[in-house]
Order: sequence, then structure tokens, then C-alpha cells
Amino acid sequence: MNIIEKTLQGFDSFQQRHRKISFFYAVIKKYGEDEAGYQAALMAYYAFLSLFPLLLVLTTVVKMFLHSDSDLRRSIIDGATQYFPLIGNDLEKSVHGVGGTGLAIVIGVLFSLYGARGVADVFRSVVNHVWEVPYVRRIGFPWSLLRSLRMIIVGGVGLLAAPLISGYAASAGHGPLFWVASAGITLAILFGVFLYLIHTSLPSKTTFQNMWPSALLAAIGLQILQGVGVLLVKNQLKHLDSLYGTFAVVLGLLFWLYLQAQVIVYALEAGTVRALKLYPRSFDARKRPSEADNMAYGLYSRRSQFHDDPAAPDTK
Repeated sequence: MNIIEKTLQGFDSFQQRHRKISFFYAVIKKYGEDEAGYQAALMAYYAFLSLFPLLLVLTTVVKMFLHSDSDLRRSIIDGATQYFPLIGNDLEKSVHGVGGTGLAIVIGVLFSLYGARGVADVFRSVVNHVWEVPYVRRIGFPWSLLRSLRMIIVGGVGLLAAPLISGYAASAGHGPLFWVASAGITLAILFGVFLYLIHTSLPSKTTFQNMWPSALLAAIGLQILQGVGVLLVKNQLKHLDSLYGTFAVVLGLLFWLYLQAQVIVYALEAGTVRALKLYPRSFDARKRPSEADNMAYGLYSRRSQFHDDPAAPDTK
């Protein structure tokens, strides 16, 4: 054994003996083994495709029911684009709602919702993939379609309500107390939204105790990301604008959506590592696998089941 192998083995033994470090390493390792980066990219892709249909539906409905209240209409649309630092105004200018009345509006809204279903479908797929749910236990058609529509409605309303309510709380006064109240309201709403989305995506027997850490981490992560988002997107756009000109806003939007998707997937990974006790993990699982390594690889194998195997352990 050379000095490099001895050093790595020493670091491996050290991280496995320390609970917090081993948990952090296990989350990163499972993220790579689940190919979660690709899952996050897929989520960002569908979010990008569904963004304009969702804004189209929102703009149309707001114009229909709040045509006489321009201030409230403006507040709702501004709240919806607040999740996209620096490029929200460009998005708002690009979406004008469905023209016409009556049947034309209904058909346009239905097609927009159908297109937006993709982001709900891929979110459910990512949650089940990260939680190692066997294919045989995943929800199939037509119930999957109904769940996706519920996720669109509840998630859309929740994500829209968060900036609106927190904005009103912040505008009620100045000072640290109002800022804390605003941040607390946003965190509570996002936590509830993600808890519902995760619960809707997983089998019904998944407990609240196993789900809440992922929901809380996702809510906190997105709120922190939102706080530093202006700097991140501004820096990205500064480099992209000189190279791609008009396409810089589109690329900046994709960059921002991918960051958000990564935060959500890492939160899901942390929740599963905690719930399934998949730590400590070994640096070299092929030569020196830990008990958590063997458990993780067993779950990965059972995730591919498309029919019930009476001899296989239950993974609920």
C-alpha cells in the first residue's frame, strides 16, 4: 500500500467515525450514484418549457377576473416573476395572456396546463428515483395524471402566494422585525408546498417524519438562493451577454432554473440518506464496503423492479 492509499484510507476512517462529516459525504456520494445531476437538468428543462405556459395561464386568469383592479393584477404578476432575479421584467413583457373570449380562452388555458404537466411529471419521477421507489410501486396512469394536475394547482398557488404574502408583510413596516416576519412567512409557505409535493409523489405509507427534512431543506435552500440570486444571475449574465447577446436572458434563465433544481434534488437526497440511514459510506466501496454501502446498492437494484418479487425485501 503506497502513501496515497494510506492517506485516503485514513481520511475514509476519519469521516466514517464522525457522524456529520459522514452524512455530508453520503449525500454527495448518493447524488452522484443516482445521477442526480441529470435529474436536476431534466427538471430544469421541463421547468423552462412549462414556465411560459404557466405564466400564460396566470396572466389570462388575472386579466379575466381582475380587469378592474390594476394594482392587484400587477402585484400578482410581479409576485410570479419575483423568483427570477433581474430577468423577471423580461419574462413579464414576453407574456401577454391568451387573446379572445369564451371558448378560445378555455381551450388556450387547457392546452397551457397540459404543457405545464411536464414539470409535475418529472418532479414526481425525480422524487421516486431519489427515494429508490421500485417501478412496480409507482403510481401509473390515469392516477399519475390526476396527481400531476393537483401538484400544478397546489404548487402554483403556493409558489405565487409566498412572495405576495411576504411582500405585504415586509411593506407593513421597516426594521428587522418585519424582515424576519417576511422571511418566516415565505419559509413556512415553501415548506408546506414542498411537503405536499413530496407527499403526493411518494407512496402513501411514507411518513411525515421521513418527508419533512427534505421539504425544510428545499425551502431554506431556495430562500437562501433567492437572497444571493441577484449576484449570481448578474454575474452570469455579464459573461453571457457579451457572447450571446439576445440569448443571454434565455441562458441566464436556464442557469437559474438549474441552480434551483439542484438545491431541490440535494434536499431530497439529504432526506433519503437520513430516512434510510445510508451513512457512513466508504470511499472505496468495492474493496471495503460499509453496511450503508451494501444497503444502498440493494436499494438501487430493487429500484428497477417492474413486478413484485415475493423473495425480495419490502422497500416501502
